[in-house]
Amino acid sequence: MSSQYTDRGFSWVVLGASFLNFFLISGIMRTFGILYAELLQTYDKSAGNTAFLGSLLLFVNSVAGPISGLLSMHFSFKWCTMIGGLVSCLGMVTSSMTHDIDMLYLTYSCLLGIGFGLSYPPTLSIINFYFDKRRAFANGILTASFGLSSLIYPTLYRKLIDHYGIHGAMLILGGLLLNICVGGSFFRQPRSFMRPSAQIHSPDSKKLLSHTNGGSKKSKLTFAIDKIIDMFRSYSVALRNKSFLLYCFAMSFALVGYSSIFMILPPHIQSQQFTKDDAVIVLTVIGATEFFIRFFSGIIIDKQWLSVQTMFILTMFMGGICAIALTFVRSMPINIIYAVTVGIFPGILHSLRPLLVVSSLGLKILPIAYPLSTLFSNSACLIGQPGLGWLEDYTGNWKASFYTIGGLFIASSLCVLLERTLVKKTQNEEMEIKTDDVIEVMTNNQNNIENKDCNDVETSLVIKGP
Repeated sequence: MSSQYTDRGFSWVVLGASFLNFFLISGIMRTFGILYAELLQTYDKSAGNTAFLGSLLLFVNSVAGPISGLLSMHFSFKWCTMIGGLVSCLGMVTSSMTHDIDMLYLTYSCLLGIGFGLSYPPTLSIINFYFDKRRAFANGILTASFGLSSLIYPTLYRKLIDHYGIHGAMLILGGLLLNICVGGSFFRQPRSFMRPSAQIHSPDSKKLLSHTNGGSKKSKLTFAIDKIIDMFRSYSVALRNKSFLLYCFAMSFALVGYSSIFMILPPHIQSQQFTKDDAVIVLTVIGATEFFIRFFSGIIIDKQWLSVQTMFILTMFMGGICAIALTFVRSMPINIIYAVTVGIFPGILHSLRPLLVVSSLGLKILPIAYPLSTLFSNSACLIGQPGLGWLEDYTGNWKASFYTIGGLFIASSLCVLLERTLVKKTQNEEMEIKTDDVIEVMTNNQNNIENKDCNDVETSLVIKGP
């Protein structure tokens, strides 16, 4: 998008609409731990099988993501987001009507996951086209909605469950999800994805057409085929990029650990003989810390005080150390301190994810590449989250689960560190090759000069004769 339309004016309107959508989506996903603790008490299911509800939701969300990227590019970011809002509402409302946890796999995990999968990727991708110089800051503001939702939704969810029960709470929250359609209605298609017919009506296009004799117009079918071909080319480019693949592994490890914190922290706190309200307080502290820290993370990256990769390595490594340390002390103040560390360190994960994708592949294929990276990450969550629940079933406590979360965070930081090492090595090899080429060219030039001088001397001797 032209710099005339970025970082100003309507860009901030789009950011506000995206903030609303992220707030609503993350509010449901981040408070699964509240629902999880209630389901464990209401239904006679194991911790691992119940946790599968949340992991399946993430997986279906990620599977719908690449489809959402294609629909956003071919049709519009706006309509894809609004349809996702309608499906999300339908999934939550139908979940409120079922009393069988097996049916929740269909309504809550699948239907709600499809709705989130259609609305989440275009909401995140579109602001990166409306911001350039302040892109990291805009992503920080956008993902600060995660912190705000964690600040508000746990208390809201707890109050709704206390007054209306699980099913009444789901019905009310399903109605709130309709506001995703309101946020999506403010989206305008980025110019780089406008269809030819739409570009003709823009002032710039009219001016251009007035100076030309016209051109060939592609049919809608041809345009759609071209977009599908471009999508598979983008997938091919992404999957051959070593940096992108290592980032996918890093984000997968980090997301399994980060999302699992919100699932197991409430039952972990209750297992320490603390109340449900104490669990809500801890989640609220995470949200409040995240809300403020994500603004600063965007400023730090935009000012180039730290690179995206360095920020990721430091924060994920510290997040792993803190998760392991939590298991050694049982007290409410320590739980609150841990909540602060979650908000400071792994809490900025979602701010860094799109920036890592852009740094490895560029902005143009972000609407397709980001959902592809999400598919990697959420596929890992499909096994990771139930696995942590099964660890609790086997050991009888959540310590092993927190050890695993700590290990996942540390592994994610090592993946990015490995990527930095490989990139530096590749750059050095390219520099050596270029240096060798320059030396070879200089040597050849010198030899040519010497040969030319010798030829000139021989020629002069022949002319002069004996």
